[in-house]
Amino acid sequence: MGFVNIYSQRTGISVAVVCFVNHTGVREKYEKEINSSKSESESECHHSTTANVSKPEGEYIYSKSEQGHILSGFFYGYIISQIPGGRMAEIFGGKRIFALFTAIGTIGTLLTPLGVHLGFVPVLISRILVGFGSGAVFPIMHAIWGQWAPPMERSKLVSISYAGAMMGSVLSLATSGALCEHGFAGGWPSIFYITGITSALWLILWIVFVSDSPSNHRFIGKEEQSYIIDSLKGQVSDKSKKSVTPWTKFIRSPAVLSICFANFTSDWGLYTFLTVLPTFLNDVLKFDLGSNGLFSALPWVGLWANMNISPIIADYLISSNKLSVGLTRKLMTSIGAFGAAICLIGIPFTDCSSYKITIALLVAGVTLSGCQYSGFLVNHMDIAPKYAGTLFGISNMIGAIAGVSPSVVGLIRTNVASVSSQWMIVFFLSAALLSSGAIVFIIFGSGDLQPWAKEEEDTEEGQEMINVPENGRYPAEGDIGTSPQAAS
Repeated sequence: MGFVNIYSQRTGISVAVVCFVNHTGVREKYEKEINSSKSESESECHHSTTANVSKPEGEYIYSKSEQGHILSGFFYGYIISQIPGGRMAEIFGGKRIFALFTAIGTIGTLLTPLGVHLGFVPVLISRILVGFGSGAVFPIMHAIWGQWAPPMERSKLVSISYAGAMMGSVLSLATSGALCEHGFAGGWPSIFYITGITSALWLILWIVFVSDSPSNHRFIGKEEQSYIIDSLKGQVSDKSKKSVTPWTKFIRSPAVLSICFANFTSDWGLYTFLTVLPTFLNDVLKFDLGSNGLFSALPWVGLWANMNISPIIADYLISSNKLSVGLTRKLMTSIGAFGAAICLIGIPFTDCSSYKITIALLVAGVTLSGCQYSGFLVNHMDIAPKYAGTLFGISNMIGAIAGVSPSVVGLIRTNVASVSSQWMIVFFLSAALLSSGAIVFIIFGSGDLQPWAKEEEDTEEGQEMINVPENGRYPAEGDIGTSPQAAS
């Protein structure tokens, strides 16, 4: 539920911009720019899902450049808080730090309508706040799961919780258009007020029911508590004991660097889909705003579904000793990256006359990419559970650099004359990056607990019970004990 709220705050702005900007005023002010670039896409395809309907304009005039910065403002804040958030969670505990950063993002969301009214700089600051609060939550949650998730249940637990992010995107895309037209407080402001208030109410539940670890949870059963604590012996650190973070080990580890590169290439593909898809549907397939919102949401429904299915498969492969941890992570990453890349390569060869094939490829590509959430994205906890938050912060910060992808797409669309050539370059570039990330992870990735991530006081018994043995396989679940329901 927390990630549903966070991603609703993140994606609502893309629809709200369409509502609060006076596009007629922008066209009049930048008429030369518009006239020089509009005709070709209109001549290439005349398909339309509905008749054109005149709709009321927004009251604010923001240039295309300013609109781009408003949409990118999230990433300006997002990249800053990755490492600090994860490290703070490891030192002070994830519960309070998660609540702190979520509160920052919620405040930024609630201030967004006021920022829009005041001008470009205030609205940009509000979006940076949202990004700053949101950027830390993934590494913080990684640190929390490092204290909670038994090794053979990591894929399932992590992916299910992160699947809420995709559901947040779906809900936001599906409802924001209606709120723009029929919402309270003038329509589009209700997008931010609803998501902000919902997040504030959810924070109360988080504070009451969540704890940093099983050992201090008020509502957990004794059997479940013992199972989780025993399963993580030798992997989690005692916060009362000071330890030096091995930063040089991080940057010299092929396993860590391969995760970082895979994170960057995966995020490039994700951000391309997330930010560019509505434009592609409008430019090439000629969908109206209502159909655009519907078809933009469909791929994220598929991604959400796969993020709940693929971890079950991954955990089964590990717990049944069908595959080692490392091979399982590489397999899931490969299916996600190569599958999405193949779909991306096919999309430029379709057009509005075969729009059903285009939509099928888009849905299939985004859906398949969800397998990566059971691949490299949980691998931090395999190789270094005690530093999972910091490592995720590092890799996700590098991944956030892919937030420049919409700007790159803008440059391509500005400097390449043919519309079909524009999108061919966009999708081929994303496919190439996704494939390269998977290849690097296959070669250099690992499923073994790294030597620098082990606790100094590890006992021989603890090592035998939990640490990945030389063959890269965990003991069967029955060798440890029957697993009750893990913490949620």
